[in-house]
Amino acid sequence: MDDTDSTKAEWVQAALRQYEGPLIRYAAQITGDLERARDVVQDTFMRLCAEEPGRLEGRLAQWLFTVCRNRALDVQRKESRMVLLNENEAETESREPSPADAAEQRENVRSVLRLLNTLPPNQREVIRLKFQNGLSYQEISRVTNLTVTNVGFLLHTAIKTLRQRLNAETRPETNINSV
Repeated sequence: MDDTDSTKAEWVQAALRQYEGPLIRYAAQITGDLERARDVVQDTFMRLCAEEPGRLEGRLAQWLFTVCRNRALDVQRKESRMVLLNENEAETESREPSPADAAEQRENVRSVLRLLNTLPPNQREVIRLKFQNGLSYQEISRVTNLTVTNVGFLLHTAIKTLRQRLNAETRPETNINSV
């Protein structure tokens, strides 16, 4: 293996370490199946091996998520079914909170995920790309083939809807007869 090959191998390995987990979660949200998601991500990284690092400089995340999305949608269309991501797989690790805090945090995550799943698919997708995967509006725009303005509108609408629904759930109801 010459220096060019070893440099490219290091580049692919670094991309794999950084993006494999987020891409699997993203593909699982689309395909509804963890094993299919892993296959999609494996295919994505196989395609990355054929690319030149300089061609993707500054836009690697966008390229990976776009290829992953397109492949996952192909798989989903082929399978003709969509299953929502298991709530347990979407929970994130935290820094050793107290048991009470951990329980409250899990309940909050469940509530948000449950409410997230009530949003239209395009709003769910941009929310997950932004907050689970840390993509910019521009990157989300390129991944989803939406305009940056549309991405911003979908994010704003989704967050506003989630906030309203979460507040409606947590706001104690006032009983007029009990006064």
